[in-house]
Amino acid sequence: MNVRDPSPATAGLTAVVLNHDERGIGVPMLLHTGASLGPAPATEQFSTDGYLRQAALGLRLFDTGDLGGEQTGAHLLALNFHEVPAGSRRLAAERVRRMRDLGEPYDPDGTGTGPQVALAFYDGDASTALWAAELCSRLDIRAWFYPVRWTSLEEGRRVTDDELADIATAHELAFHTATHRSAVEVTPATVAAEVTEVVERLTRAAGRPPRLGAWRGGARFDADELGNRAIRDLGVTHLVSNWSVERID
Repeated sequence: MNVRDPSPATAGLTAVVLNHDERGIGVPMLLHTGASLGPAPATEQFSTDGYLRQAALGLRLFDTGDLGGEQTGAHLLALNFHEVPAGSRRLAAERVRRMRDLGEPYDPDGTGTGPQVALAFYDGDASTALWAAELCSRLDIRAWFYPVRWTSLEEGRRVTDDELADIATAHELAFHTATHRSAVEVTPATVAAEVTEVVERLTRAAGRPPRLGAWRGGARFDADELGNRAIRDLGVTHLVSNWSVERID
């Protein structure tokens, strides 16, 4: 979603996404990739109705292991964790274990056409990151970590550079802005702190630039926006949106 251009197709999307994020621990979502979108994807796939349909199918796939005969071409099931408080970790662990049986681990540079699965932790809290990394390593599941350095909603210690480097030995680090910003909020005055320094930090920790990135709000790639041009120039090759994971290089 591009908040500068609130088209009728995406009316109400922000409220819908926030409602899903707050509904429970771990949000399943069926995502398109380049393999299912093709060279000319239909506009309605990236609408609020499209999001709701993919969310419903993702929940069905997670709960039952099949899509009930419905076909979208999408084959990547993501399970997104935005916060995992200590009291919710037993439930979160059960949902992580469930993912093991639903597909092969997603690789953005791979050629798989599904089913594939991706675990994503959007959180810079050290206790959450370390707990999640240890759990996923023990279960032999490769996870994606989008560390946010600071937000007004979180007060715990942030994950350190050394801890990120340790996580990167078994999992993948992915880009999210330093203070949880959307692409349209990145300006010439903030691009260094919000984007450049974050990507450079992750690159030092992992030994390579992050392959995946995501913005607050789940917008798709728009080369007219400074933030998107910056992550592309810094080596990020794929962007995760509310609907898809798409190559941007």
